[in-house]
Amino acid sequence: MGEYVEAFLQCKMDSSEGDELRSSLEAVLADEKVAIELFKIQIQHCSKQIDGINAIAARKTPTHELMAKKRAFEGHKTVLNIAAQIQQCSYEVKGVQKILYFEKGDSSRERIIAEVSLMVYEWCEDLLEMTGRKFQKLAEGLLTQPDLLNFRIARQRLKDFFDREKSSLSSVRHNVGAHRDHDFMTERDILDKFDWVRTIGLLSEFEHLILGVSPYVQALIPAGLNQIDQAFNKN
Repeated sequence: MGEYVEAFLQCKMDSSEGDELRSSLEAVLADEKVAIELFKIQIQHCSKQIDGINAIAARKTPTHELMAKKRAFEGHKTVLNIAAQIQQCSYEVKGVQKILYFEKGDSSRERIIAEVSLMVYEWCEDLLEMTGRKFQKLAEGLLTQPDLLNFRIARQRLKDFFDREKSSLSSVRHNVGAHRDHDFMTERDILDKFDWVRTIGLLSEFEHLILGVSPYVQALIPAGLNQIDQAFNKN
């Protein structure tokens, strides 16, 4: 059955529908690259403001108002960093999708499928860590209660996915990515079980889960800007 599905998908990729998908992915990649550059500018601005406040605090006893401004910029920088990481993750997923969908050679597919396993493992681990207790404490002061609840539900879905897939992803990471055991037969057994169709589905599910978390992190950006505004305009 899997061979028929693979043949069907390959036929789709070789048709005009495949050309449209390739063009669509290239357009999205270009847009996401611009978004990443904008995040860099915003994070650099926050870092510059924090450095400026630190310089003032080093010259004289810092006031409560000055430290409130610093905390506002630090909180906003934290949010921007996580939002940028999610944007980078989305960008990398679409880049790998473009290669995975249109690659035909068996050896190249093995390499790409292994790369997908490594990428999904690392991003799941990183995003769950970044959106952990410290981040949620920050979010509690900025998000509405419904948005906070929906964020936690979306994060839990990502965690459930990682818990489900962690063993197989870890096996690829350990034996194929890092070659830690230097065991050819174990590595070859893993590679021989690679499934192109399943990997496409896995990557698509992971992308969907990331898109589920992203809106609530993005919602923190204007909330953080409002907090900065309040720190500078208390009167």
